[in-house]
Amino acid sequence: MHLGHYRDPAAREEAAGLLTLPVLEHAALLASLARLVPGAGVDQLAFAARLATTEPEAAGTLAAFLTRARP
Repeated sequence: MHLGHYRDPAAREEAAGLLTLPVLEHAALLASLARLVPGAGVDQLAFAARLATTEPEAAGTLAAFLTRARP
């Protein structure tokens, strides 16, 4: 659910254009993981930040793979 300014798809698109690749890949990975494991806590997903920071392309590939996964 998007609230406030980010409810508008154009605003989300514009804001995404300001983010670096590691941040975008991290967000995609977190979104995929949250969809698969809704009850996961932030401390349980800290590895996603390390992966996105050190290997942004790998994080993006993993996010794309997990998006296709079925819970």
